[in-house]
Amino acid sequence: MSKKNIFLLAAWYVAGWIVATLFSKKKPGELKKELKKSREEWEGDFKVMVDNFIDTHSNLIEELKKQVLTDKNKELFEERKKDLLKVVDVYKKDWLKIIDELKLKWKEYLVDASDNLERLYEEKKWEINDLKNVAPERAKELAGELKESFKEMKKEVKEKIKKK
Repeated sequence: MSKKNIFLLAAWYVAGWIVATLFSKKKPGELKKELKKSREEWEGDFKVMVDNFIDTHSNLIEELKKQVLTDKNKELFEERKKDLLKVVDVYKKDWLKIIDELKLKWKEYLVDASDNLERLYEEKKWEINDLKNVAPERAKELAGELKESFKEMKKEVKEKIKKK
């Protein structure tokens, strides 16, 4: 274990000890008596320690509530709540605007993609025609496959445009 990790472990240990000391309502002597009693009754230390841990953290949370949820803070929150809701509304409107722009750009992109697809089909059709002299049957087969692929892609692009 590195020195840094040992230091962090020690720091967390000290922090835990401080929290336990400040917020545990039981004194160390009471906790020792409970542990001794639990051993005598064969309940084990674990239950006592967990119960003490829960009580300590419940006390910590209650103390934080008292300090944070003061009447002054509640009033301040109510004053700021309206401002916060306005900020959320503005954010939501801006977000919806961006979504609408993206939808529009998506449609434009699909139209461009469709045009590029058609251009590519025409180019490949000419390349296949050049193969007719070398392998006429294969050229005919490729032309059919190219035409089918083009029809399928064009159909998908049209469906996407209709959905958006």
